[in-house]
Amino acid sequence: MNSATLAGVLGALGMLLPGLAQAERFDVTLSTALATDYDSNPALSATAATPVWRYSASPRASLTRIAGPDEWDAQAGIHLERSSNSAVSAPRQDPNLSVAWAHALPTGSFGLTGGYSEASTRNTEFQQTGLVTADGTQSSTSLSANWSRELDERGTLALNAGYTGVSYRGVSLTGYNTANAGATYNYVWDERNTPYLSLSGSHYTPDATGAGVVGSDSYNLLGGIQLTRSERLSLDLSAGLNQTRAQTSRTGWQGGVKLSYLIDDLSSVNFNLGRSTTSSGLGGFVQSDQLDMGWTRDLSEKQSMGANLSWHRSQSAGAGETRQFTLWGNRQLDDLWSLRASCQYRQSLGGSVATASGYVLDLTLSYARPDFHVF
Repeated sequence: MNSATLAGVLGALGMLLPGLAQAERFDVTLSTALATDYDSNPALSATAATPVWRYSASPRASLTRIAGPDEWDAQAGIHLERSSNSAVSAPRQDPNLSVAWAHALPTGSFGLTGGYSEASTRNTEFQQTGLVTADGTQSSTSLSANWSRELDERGTLALNAGYTGVSYRGVSLTGYNTANAGATYNYVWDERNTPYLSLSGSHYTPDATGAGVVGSDSYNLLGGIQLTRSERLSLDLSAGLNQTRAQTSRTGWQGGVKLSYLIDDLSSVNFNLGRSTTSSGLGGFVQSDQLDMGWTRDLSEKQSMGANLSWHRSQSAGAGETRQFTLWGNRQLDDLWSLRASCQYRQSLGGSVATASGYVLDLTLSYARPDFHVF
């Protein structure tokens, strides 16, 4: 963690800790996940798949205090991971820290949030851009503020602003900083229809310098409507424009369709198809298309199962298209312990590498104690 990152996180802590110190009661929650998985092709290599076993532990603690209109929350954890072949899947010690303060106003709310986290670039870039990279590290620092107010019985205005700093180790990606701000207006037309309008802008500053490395700006205008068709079916439809300005200007459409449907008292499905523009380590803003589908079913009070399908296509050079399909089952062993087993198939197509695929078998034992200590 560099000095700027540390200063930002400590600054957020400094704003929040006085409220925690004055609190009369704290709620402490402890949790951990112990996992073993087999990955047939962690690098998604088309010619030299090298399987590995991975073993991980992810302890986490949170401290929460609610006092009148104020709520403070602090969370800290670490992901520890080892593998059977460190040359293919590197040992990891990834910390994560977040602090937040929320204040309820008579007709709205105000909040501040700060965080720091580290994660494998194989996970972050695969999910964000569809890029398969070496097993490096992404470090992310974030600070944000949000404010909302009910303007009348039907309309609500929300404002937000934030800063994100991202750096990389062990991979050929460009670190960057982004500053963003936005506004959203929601109007409750009736109990089943809530149209909204959103405006936002972001400025991207790369850490690197040189030919072709420039800052860029992204502006978004998005309109949509949230529809509640019945107690079982809800929809969110949106469409709008994005303009990205760097050495040249590019304008394109964005939006999406979100659906949530309760099949019956035991089963549900969700669907999310959309196009968005986000910052990335590829040197600027990246436009991508994303599809996510999920199905879950409760087999009993203690057992459940489900399936997830995702597809991602990035419009950036060097990235490509990825697909994932996961089957999972979960069993609650008692009030504190649960066991989850899953099988995932992954595929990478095009981009800077040839088509490749692999599968991951995972078994995770989780412990969660929401009322570990109250004082």
